[in-house]
Amino acid sequence: MSRHSKSRGFTLIELTVTIGIMSMILGLVLWNQSTYTDGASLTNHADDIASMISQAQVYGIGVKEFTPGSSNFGTAYGVAFSLYGLNASNKAYMYFADRNGDKFYNHQWACPQPTPPAAPECLTKIDITRNNIISKLCYLITPNTCVSSPAGDLGRADITFARPNIEAQFVLQDVNQAQIYPLPSGFIGVRIELTSPKGATRSVTVYKTGQVSVQ
Repeated sequence: MSRHSKSRGFTLIELTVTIGIMSMILGLVLWNQSTYTDGASLTNHADDIASMISQAQVYGIGVKEFTPGSSNFGTAYGVAFSLYGLNASNKAYMYFADRNGDKFYNHQWACPQPTPPAAPECLTKIDITRNNIISKLCYLITPNTCVSSPAGDLGRADITFARPNIEAQFVLQDVNQAQIYPLPSGFIGVRIELTSPKGATRSVTVYKTGQVSVQ
């Protein structure tokens, strides 16, 4: 007497459980991918800021001619960050030529290009994308102590380099950009902190020695 076996399919409960497990796995994969992309984007922006500061340093102390044929080899170069006041922008920063030697970006944050013979200070306005922001500016008095300002948040930091000094030059302002702070005793540099939409953080530290560090 032969015995016939019957193939057994999924029950509704088994199918529901399987779909639930697959959905959980897919959700975890997508979340991890999103978190990785979030962190990678923020790291790229921090690296870009560090590279721009390093470029300003190279141009400033490397005697770069301001424009071909200008015979102007003494221009300082720098990067400006501003979170408050008329030039507030936590999603952009300025790469500029310090035409008048005041260690400060003097033109509009829109990066105007005046017609000759006027010479612009703004060379490039760099936008920060993917909803990443510059969340904080502070200055270092020890490697682990970053101070916003004597009266609250530091509003603006301009960092320039000019020959023959290889060190960075700093101009710091309050939240209203109405007061320039004398650099405090023990000052060793400025830190630019960035935050991603998911709350990841990175920072770029510029030391007065000219060293640039990304953390």
